[in-house]
Amino acid sequence: MGKSCELRKISDKRVVWPLIDHTDPKQPNFRLRTITQKDIEAVAELWRASYPEVYGSVHEWILYPDEYKKRVAFAENWEEDSVTRPNAVIVGEDITSKKIVMSSIYTKWDQNLQVEASFIAIHPDYRKGSIAAIIWSNLALFYKWLENSGAEYVTVFCETWHNITQYIWFKRLGWKIAGIFPGNFTRWAGCEKEYRGCTIHFYRFLNNGDKYSTKLEEWDLLPEIRDLFDVMEKINAQSTEEDL
Repeated sequence: MGKSCELRKISDKRVVWPLIDHTDPKQPNFRLRTITQKDIEAVAELWRASYPEVYGSVHEWILYPDEYKKRVAFAENWEEDSVTRPNAVIVGEDITSKKIVMSSIYTKWDQNLQVEASFIAIHPDYRKGSIAAIIWSNLALFYKWLENSGAEYVTVFCETWHNITQYIWFKRLGWKIAGIFPGNFTRWAGCEKEYRGCTIHFYRFLNNGDKYSTKLEEWDLLPEIRDLFDVMEKINAQSTEEDL
């Protein structure tokens, strides 16, 4: 493999989280910034209110403040944390009320130069209105900021209890469908019950990462899988990137 793409020398690879502090001139009441240690309790509470379905799952840590202290890059210790911590957390703050109304969590794998947009949640009270609209447009900027991080492959998975985020990543942000994963993650159903939920996975390349990606011409696919790939390529051609 590797005959249909560019090659490069193996080296130490690193993704360095960008430090974010951004106020949108169109909505000066909303600030997007990197998490600080004083935000931990509020952010964990936001996730408990917005995404309790992760209880009992591999992602359960986002509900508990103590877990942030050993996983997340904090603004106060940015020079070290931006390199060594596997997770970045961006918060959206309603400046007037000083309330954390949005949180997004990212996970990196340095040696794969990969970032996963693991979770995004908006507080139930802020899912409609002017701040809700500005949240999505500002989050789109994060992937522009990631271009300076060294990452070259970015992924996201969307839950299937609604299709809003599917629409945003596919039709508005222009990402490509990677696949549908039935039963991929356990999710809480209330009380002491759970189920396995389906997720839709999307991807995009940054920093010319596609140059180092092998192409169809050297893949060895079963005929049925080639048929699937052709259908996915046809569908992905409909993915568009709108100006948010």
